[in-house]
Amino acid sequence: MRIPRIYHPEPIHALGSLALSEDAAGHVGRVLRMKEGQEVLLFDGSGHEFPATITQIGKKNVEVEVLEKVSASIESPLDLHLGQVVSRGDKMEFTIQKSVELGVNTITPLISERCGVKLDAKRFEKKLQQWQKIAISACEQCGRNTIPEIRPIMSLEQWCAEPSEALSSICTQERNTQSIPCLNR
Repeated sequence: MRIPRIYHPEPIHALGSLALSEDAAGHVGRVLRMKEGQEVLLFDGSGHEFPATITQIGKKNVEVEVLEKVSASIESPLDLHLGQVVSRGDKMEFTIQKSVELGVNTITPLISERCGVKLDAKRFEKKLQQWQKIAISACEQCGRNTIPEIRPIMSLEQWCAEPSEALSSICTQERNTQSIPCLNR
């Protein structure tokens, strides 16, 4: 059986006993239904993995024993920045998930002139939190140890005007053509 990878939001500095976050504990205890003595592989976004064994499981808390710190960076040497115009439904979530799995380091949600999604600032803030959770989940699935940054929403014009050393792309599909022109900045 595959050892589950679990994200821990705070830096893991030492070996020994560690209480998992509420989200991680819920996932390990309720979703995966793991038991004491089973192994998990923790990561904290620092580029390291931490093999651990579950020592205690309660209804809302899980304690593990961190056994070692393993340097396991599988990040792409490319610095990739995706500018994605916010799309309707679950298309944005799917785009975030797949771009994280492909190695994108930074994702900037964009608003354009023809963007069909209209939300207020409070709803966009909730969306950003949801998208960050999707990025974390994608890292758990694909084996990445560094969590990509989901930046605050900005206009397409602002994003194109920003100086950047990263390989940045935005693709659009014109309605009357078959080709997909790309703007690389």
